[in-house]
Amino acid sequence: MRNVLLHTILLLSPLIGTPRALLVPLSPPPPPSIDISNTAAAANDDLTTQDVSGNTECAAASTTTSFYLSFVSYGNYTALPGTGDDGVAPPQVVSMSFAVANAANGVYTVCAFPLGYLAGGPGTWVDDPSWQACADRRDTDGKHRFTIATGAAFGLTNRYIALNQTWFCHDDAGRLVAYTGIANGTLNMSCADGGELGGYHVENCTSPDVQLPVTLL
Repeated sequence: MRNVLLHTILLLSPLIGTPRALLVPLSPPPPPSIDISNTAAAANDDLTTQDVSGNTECAAASTTTSFYLSFVSYGNYTALPGTGDDGVAPPQVVSMSFAVANAANGVYTVCAFPLGYLAGGPGTWVDDPSWQACADRRDTDGKHRFTIATGAAFGLTNRYIALNQTWFCHDDAGRLVAYTGIANGTLNMSCADGGELGGYHVENCTSPDVQLPVTLL
């Protein structure tokens, strides 16, 4: 399962010169219009369906589960002089991306989204730490299929990250049980100058893998 996800992540990282990046350009040449949230959702087609057997001990494990974050990457792309003046390539793009696994059932998914939006006449980047949708996953009890929905939010100023997810367990006396949990914490990020790429100056920040305890709602 993890190898499938890692293969997907590597396919989603042409813009930043590091294997930890998940930023996805949708319209070549790089980096013109970038819609990270839609790309993350589209990547779901490449992620395999969670098997029923993966829910063994799921109900019991869900009471004390955790979310495991890996491949954490922040990217800040600022247009060099002369880039973005045509109104096609954005003057700035800021993004966050990572993989997340739920320890209760072993399901991995990808979160990749912009950290704000462009506003104003010439285009000024406005930070926005609101909730964003991650790529949905599919689950099955052998007869029905369910969506494992995940959301994330990241505040760049204090490097505070929050996650929520709804998942399903099929091993509780034959009953289907839904769980919704939240987790949050602060990332210990280190940043580096990524140089110039495609007419942009790149700043890339990464974080060590982190495990966040989940509180059930």
